[in-house]
Amino acid sequence: MKRILLLTLLALLVSATGTFARNVDLVTLPPREGVQLTIYNNEDLTLVRETRNVTFKKGINRLQFSWANTLIDPTSVFLRPLAQDTQIEVMDTTFPSDRPQVLIWNVQSAFEGQVPVEVTYFTSGISWKADYVMITDPGETTMNIDGFVSVQNHSGEEYEGAEVRLVVGVVNLVEKIAQLAQVTKETSPSVAEPVKMRAQAMRAALDEAECKDQMAAPCGAMAGETEAPKIVKEGLSEYFIFTVGGRQNVKEGWSQRMISFRAEDVPFEVLYRYRAHQYGDRPVRFFLLANDTEHKMGESPLPNGLIQVFRRNQLDGLAYYTTQETKYIPIREKIELNVGTDDQLVYKRMIHDAERRDFLFDDNPPVVVGWDELQTWKEEVRNYRDKPVTIEFRHLLSGDVEFEMEEGPPSLYDFQTVEYKLVFPAHKTLSWNSTGLFHLGRKQKQNSIRLVK
Repeated sequence: MKRILLLTLLALLVSATGTFARNVDLVTLPPREGVQLTIYNNEDLTLVRETRNVTFKKGINRLQFSWANTLIDPTSVFLRPLAQDTQIEVMDTTFPSDRPQVLIWNVQSAFEGQVPVEVTYFTSGISWKADYVMITDPGETTMNIDGFVSVQNHSGEEYEGAEVRLVVGVVNLVEKIAQLAQVTKETSPSVAEPVKMRAQAMRAALDEAECKDQMAAPCGAMAGETEAPKIVKEGLSEYFIFTVGGRQNVKEGWSQRMISFRAEDVPFEVLYRYRAHQYGDRPVRFFLLANDTEHKMGESPLPNGLIQVFRRNQLDGLAYYTTQETKYIPIREKIELNVGTDDQLVYKRMIHDAERRDFLFDDNPPVVVGWDELQTWKEEVRNYRDKPVTIEFRHLLSGDVEFEMEEGPPSLYDFQTVEYKLVFPAHKTLSWNSTGLFHLGRKQKQNSIRLVK
């Protein structure tokens, strides 16, 4: 097991002449009283907040912090007392040249006794990912959704009994820290000052990303050790913080999976789409829902992850549909699940007739320079399912085209795409014709479709 971070207190006595005496005691601090991890997935950064009880003596105290064999960013390490803060002052931070991966705080204290302190820092190597399992009822009208998050720790450090918080959305953290790189050589402070500035910039950025101090405990909403982890969501403008209930043992080299939310009897819509230029020559089935309270999905965004979709059959088994990736889903955003083609639905489209007419000639020499071509398509759908289905059609037609159809009415998705939606009864066959008048050669005036009423 990688070594645990060690924070030691070294008290120095000051002689009457003002010089330092020899080190007279070395105190190893007790284990962490608490630790909180806030994982920013997009930036490979985790904010760690540790609380420990430190015994101070009046005068100068020296606190040592080590990050050996870990991915901790030493320039981000920050110490502050949680009590007696008017009597305790962190005077400076030094990095001994003869002791790599160690820093020392010189702390001036007018108080003698035990004080809780908070140590915060950034580390890399801790990440999380989300996945979802969606199971529909046999009739494909509602579904149950289980959301999970998995935390992986490769930071070199172990965090036992940690409160875990997961940031969903965009946090402008690295951009603010990167502003420090804009300091020119002429205005650069001393060697130690950039370290201090970088830490201060991180603190300022985190103040925006974190809960207020008085809300930190409610965000955690700590459950008992025997309860299953739950996720508490908190809105912070562009992003959300998900807090896993209970205390988690985030071990080095381990991955832990926990449930983030459950939604039951979520209503959804089944829609077929025919788009030959996107999906091929067969209609594709989609399950449509939205991340809102109307669809019983709650009031928080969903992180990006993998979605697995199943259907419960009549024998208490599961039929597998698809696995697909989803991007970050904001509140009230629609969710579209492509579950593939359907063998119980047959669609055919063919050119039924084609005719060239209304030729335009150039007299010298006499040649055809423009004409119209009238194409007639026959479309047919055979629905073998036990219930009606809705199909949304999109046909891409290039050129100067006048479009007309028997069913409808059609609309324009864009200047080259016709769109219409039809409902097909169960166990029925429905066919219809549509026409396109293409103006070709010099008769082409534009590159778009016009609908004929």
